[in-house]
Amino acid sequence: MSLDEIAVGQQALILSLQNLSRANRKKLMSLGILPNTTLTIVRRAPLGDPIQISAPGISLALSTNQAKSIEVQSL
Repeated sequence: MSLDEIAVGQQALILSLQNLSRANRKKLMSLGILPNTTLTIVRRAPLGDPIQISAPGISLALSTNQAKSIEVQSL
C-alpha cells in the first residue's frame, strides 16, 4: 500500500522509496525518511494535499504525489 492510503493518526513502516524520482528519494533519505522507519500521519490539508507526517526527529509535509510513491505497511 502507499503512504497516501494511511489514515490520520495511524502509523506505518516504510518499505520502499523506489517509485520516487532520484532527486526526491535522495532528499527524503537525507531527512531521515528511510526504509524500515516508522512514521505517523499527523494531518491532511482540507483538500487532501499536502500530508503532514512525523518520524523520529522530524516533521514534514509531503505532496500527495510523493506519498503515493512511498510503499508502506500499516502498523
